[in-house]
Amino acid sequence: MKKILFFLFISSVFTFSQKADKEDIKKTIKTESIGGRMDFSKMVEEKYSSAPLIGFGNTLYNKKDFAILLWGAKVKNLGIESMDEALKLWGEIHNKKLTTPESKALKVGFKTKFE
Repeated sequence: MKKILFFLFISSVFTFSQKADKEDIKKTIKTESIGGRMDFSKMVEEKYSSAPLIGFGNTLYNKKDFAILLWGAKVKNLGIESMDEALKLWGEIHNKKLTTPESKALKVGFKTKFE
């Protein structure tokens, strides 16, 4: 049930054309990741304002890491094909390297399969 709700949430945030080329996708991701539609930190804070931790699968995430998990799922859904590419893109956008917990959250989001 949680996976279905998660999929519906990710799908409803917004969609991009499947025909957009990879550079256009990366440019859009970079534009929308800070203060835009892919800045999931704002949405997570609003939706889970009273929750100190958010459960996904068998793991609890703080709000920052859960927002990164959502970002990872979205970039995979948009066509970013490798985890290394997603990590590099995150670093370019935020001008910093992910911590170990942040990296694990991004990997979980990136590897999540939607039916």
